[in-house]
Amino acid sequence: MTDEQTRSVLLVVLGATAIWLWWSGDALNYVRPGLSPYLLAGGVVVLLLGLLPPLGLLGEQTGHDAGHGGHRHGTRVGWLLLVPVLVVMLVQPAALGSYAVSSRSAVPGGGDGQFPPLAAPVRGAVPMSMAEFVTRAVRDPAQSLAGVRVRLVGFAAPAEGTGGYRLTRFVIFCCAADAEALQAVVRGDPTPRARDQWLEVEGTWLARPASVDDPTPPPPVLQADVVRPVAPARPPYEYSVQFGG
Repeated sequence: MTDEQTRSVLLVVLGATAIWLWWSGDALNYVRPGLSPYLLAGGVVVLLLGLLPPLGLLGEQTGHDAGHGGHRHGTRVGWLLLVPVLVVMLVQPAALGSYAVSSRSAVPGGGDGQFPPLAAPVRGAVPMSMAEFVTRAVRDPAQSLAGVRVRLVGFAAPAEGTGGYRLTRFVIFCCAADAEALQAVVRGDPTPRARDQWLEVEGTWLARPASVDDPTPPPPVLQADVVRPVAPARPPYEYSVQFGG
């Protein structure tokens, strides 16, 4: 196989992989939905570059000065581009889970203390994102969650030293590389939960003194009265912590 053919094969495989990630929906394990069209567009361009005749974009400067040995070495290095493709196709990495939590745990930042009214209850509980729950719990001086039954969805991450778990949801701003974990300590659930099991939890917030100035408050505590196993959320992430100012 010539160098040009090898480059074409690599481009076709890389482009097809990007298109497959978009088509299967697995791209949402890595990037936010708004970036998926760009992944598709990039995959189509790379695929076409591999299928079309050489247009001078693939490096005609290979010339003869590098020698045949240089061509062979470059080709061998080029095949390494298939390693991430094989990982994606064979292993199919899932969305971030509990093993990624320890180095990424975060609490939304301050704000001006002005929070909009809560949404209306649905089936006896107020549905809300993890970002809203955590922000209201640790940043709202008016304690708008006090006595309110809420419904949260996330996966179980072990709570060190307690034997319980923390309901967790990652928020990403661009891609999985910048993800941060939002968590709530769950109490009152007598059933052992598997690591990374997705759950829908209904309960009430256990109030603590609100501190707008504390840069690293502990995760809020949710006293659960109903816990249901659910399918993993699609998409798996939340995409903003900008809530309530």
